[in-house]
Amino acid sequence: MFALILAALLATGAPPSPTVTVTDGSGIPVAEARVVFVDAAGALDVERTDPAGVATARAGFVPLRAEISATGFQPLKVTMTSPSAHVVLEQKQKVVGVVRVATGSPHDLHELPVAASYLDRTRVMSSPATTTDELLRQLPGFDRTRSNAEFTNYGQLRASFSGAGNDRGLVLVDGVPAQDGFGGQIDWAAYPSQAVERAELLLGAGSALYGAGAVGGVLDLSTYGPRTDASIPADGLISYAAGGHGTNVADLRFRAPLGNNATMSLYTNRWRATYSDFPEDFRSPIDYAADSRSNATQVRLRFGGNGSSAEVGVLNADDSQAEGRPNYNQARALTQFDGRFTRTKQQSLFSLTGYARTSFVVNVADKFPTAPGVMRYTQHVPTAEGGVSASWLVQSGTDDFEARLDGRSVSGTSNQYFPSGKLQTIGSGSQWVGGFAMQETLRRSKFEALFGARGDSVSFFGGLTNTAGSAPGTRLIKRPPARDDAAISPRIALRYDLSPTTAIRISDGAGFRPPYLNELIRGFQIGQTAFAPNSDLIPERSSTKSAGIDVIPGQVRASLNVFSTKVNDAIAFVTKSPNLQMRANVARTQTDGATLVFSAPLGKCMAAHLSGTTQYARVIAGPSAIVGKRLQFVPDRAAVMDVDGAVGHVGLGASLAFVGEAFADDRNTQPLNPALLAGFRVAAPLSRNTQLSLSGQNITDRSYLTSVDRVGPPVTYTLAWQTRFGSAGGAAPTSGCGSVQ
Repeated sequence: MFALILAALLATGAPPSPTVTVTDGSGIPVAEARVVFVDAAGALDVERTDPAGVATARAGFVPLRAEISATGFQPLKVTMTSPSAHVVLEQKQKVVGVVRVATGSPHDLHELPVAASYLDRTRVMSSPATTTDELLRQLPGFDRTRSNAEFTNYGQLRASFSGAGNDRGLVLVDGVPAQDGFGGQIDWAAYPSQAVERAELLLGAGSALYGAGAVGGVLDLSTYGPRTDASIPADGLISYAAGGHGTNVADLRFRAPLGNNATMSLYTNRWRATYSDFPEDFRSPIDYAADSRSNATQVRLRFGGNGSSAEVGVLNADDSQAEGRPNYNQARALTQFDGRFTRTKQQSLFSLTGYARTSFVVNVADKFPTAPGVMRYTQHVPTAEGGVSASWLVQSGTDDFEARLDGRSVSGTSNQYFPSGKLQTIGSGSQWVGGFAMQETLRRSKFEALFGARGDSVSFFGGLTNTAGSAPGTRLIKRPPARDDAAISPRIALRYDLSPTTAIRISDGAGFRPPYLNELIRGFQIGQTAFAPNSDLIPERSSTKSAGIDVIPGQVRASLNVFSTKVNDAIAFVTKSPNLQMRANVARTQTDGATLVFSAPLGKCMAAHLSGTTQYARVIAGPSAIVGKRLQFVPDRAAVMDVDGAVGHVGLGASLAFVGEAFADDRNTQPLNPALLAGFRVAAPLSRNTQLSLSGQNITDRSYLTSVDRVGPPVTYTLAWQTRFGSAGGAAPTSGCGSVQ
């Protein structure tokens, strides 16, 4: 990593080659745009922008002008009056959103051979959500619509996409795996919604490109980062929000140049709220309001020059939950170092991403319901993990070829202690997973075909469980044998244009997920129910078949996707007794469903987005007691309607979400009730650089379960002040105005 930084710094000493930085209207870099540099003699130098949106002319080439084009944008010609130029591309009239996660390269949603969804910066800024998992409720295909990360047991913060089920989805943040390598949960508090700029979701199996975990889809979040153009002066914003139930949110974002070819960014976020979060069945006479707090800070440095760029970053986050009773609380801390390197040539893009992360979780449980507030145990779960991924994308005419290689290693331990501090149980182990993928995309007139396959291998080793024996003073020590597994995951997708406004698609892809170390060696308890691990678990394998139609008459878009996902050897909790659930491989699950998405403008400066999903996710083979039962935490229905835009200088956003019924257990005896949740956000300028906004969450004050032992947040109104400084100053920002995104 330090070698990359050194190389980038050395590059800054050479005379800079002319560059063009390409962004969209929201300031988001446009990767893989085609930039044709033209010199005085008419000679051409054809380059592609890197992920930071930068294209660099070859050494010694002196262009007079540049011609820029990119999928989904209007072409643009600029005169090179200085060695660097910053251009903003306007989206084509028919564009409904460009995403990268679906195929590995950026393409219009309408032009994809597979289904995908996304939230752009306009919708993110307009959302009333104050947390990231609440924000993602607006994303079609995101199953954990009742997620309440700041007031939920960490072990229940799982991902499920397109009805596939818990842990059957891969989550990336700025290209780095976000799920904890030991437990699989997502620390949403480490990625505050105020820092999120974009969300993209591949719907359906993506293991053919992304490998382990991508059973039901792949979510990729982009967060606040350094500018790609070092000629832009420093800018930033400060905001503070306060509201009901002790809500306090403080946010600082800052970006600045560090010389001719270097830039930096900083964001720091502080969040707090409090309310009584126990449902009636989990209350006791000694309860008090739960209190949740989180902090996240990230610094990123970017160096670029001569067609290459390098970036390094550090993220530090911590949060805590006092659940509302003595000796019932959780806390965790996370530190992550990451780096990225990209190299762009005429028709190719090479990228390398690496990270190292440590985390520490503390879980204190009481003896509810027999002795509320009396300590049952304390758990310490330290984890160390790291990984690297490399991809090579080659574009030839209208065709793409991509190769991807990645690996990830994890080591973790779960130590559980008696109230006296004496060791009760230990579970520890290590895991390595990695693979290699190749994918080819061919485009011919109205037809497009995507073919890809990937091989993965996974190794579990160093396993140890140490528990108290039945006789006083004895220990029961087990060393699960090391095990290796492997999988081949293919994907094929076809697309055909029936007309300039109508496209149909069909796809078939495979998924693969090995068990997390948490599932193999760690147990925990909620109330009177114990949840046990199983070191004999084997990986899940799946297939997703889908078909869809996408129509874009003018600025309106309608898309229907029908899907069916089957998972073999599905990992789930299976009830062994009234007070014991144990992880096990269930022979087969199946999810059949459909998602409809509709977007349309509401006048000049407003847009509406509607989506609805119906899905039947159930066990179709396995223990007789659960065959036909619904998968845990997967809703049968979900629907969202949101509006964003502006009236004059006033930004407006509103969201209405239906959260369908789900179940918290395998036998469907613990229902989680449906709910209709509404929210809004109104932002008005106070001055040239300052705005005031009012937002409301759950304004109908609907009481609903987010898990079997938590209720969702009550109605909350929040007033926020925000001021911008530096080059970000000027007219106070609104939610946006223009065509549907």
